[in-house]
Amino acid sequence: MKKFWGYISNGRFSVGCTERAVYLYDSAGKELARFKDIKNGCRAAFSPNKDIFAVKSTGAYFAVYSAEKTAHVKTVKFSNVDGSQDDGFCFSADGKYFYNVERQNSPTNSAISVYDTKNFERIAIFCDKDDRTEPKHIEVCIDGVTYVLGFLRGDKGVMSDGFAAKLGEKGLEDIRKISREDYDFHFNFKQLEKYGFTEKSKEWSGFRYNNVDMTGMENTVHPLSELWEKYKTV
Repeated sequence: MKKFWGYISNGRFSVGCTERAVYLYDSAGKELARFKDIKNGCRAAFSPNKDIFAVKSTGAYFAVYSAEKTAHVKTVKFSNVDGSQDDGFCFSADGKYFYNVERQNSPTNSAISVYDTKNFERIAIFCDKDDRTEPKHIEVCIDGVTYVLGFLRGDKGVMSDGFAAKLGEKGLEDIRKISREDYDFHFNFKQLEKYGFTEKSKEWSGFRYNNVDMTGMENTVHPLSELWEKYKTV
């Protein structure tokens, strides 16, 4: 087995990502396709009710593929900020939308873009003009609500608080400040989770540099919905 950066499965297909190619496998592990039209695309996500999957590059674009047709569908260039696009992304629960946390104006300015999966055209963008609210990870939980993990910048431009929030039609809602400890843990955990807990991703994980034991971590879950609920105001 190749030393993938990212490796995920939805039960029918598996996708392995290296810095130079994307590999598609069937449920038996047979290689179905090898795509070489995206560089530095190390992480992937499946749509929940379609055969498509997306691979995000650190080079400010993502590529969309059809697993059934073993074909490249579209490549989307979403920013001119290159080399730092390692934040979260996911599909909506109904597969109609694709959410991408992306650096828009600078390597330190994060926004959330929403794309219609019919054509992968951007239909909304949030936080792009807010240099104090920095979303980092996004996920759709069991309850169907989209949750966001991020941090807030203080007056000196550095992190003041972590936060967990919901994403609504007009942007972030019900923002709840969280402890630095909870932010750091969930940030590092969601990074590994998006990579599929591969050995290669663990080598570069923030957990490793903080001497956190990652043994068996892939068998645990830490949904952002539970983090948000933890800080519910009584």
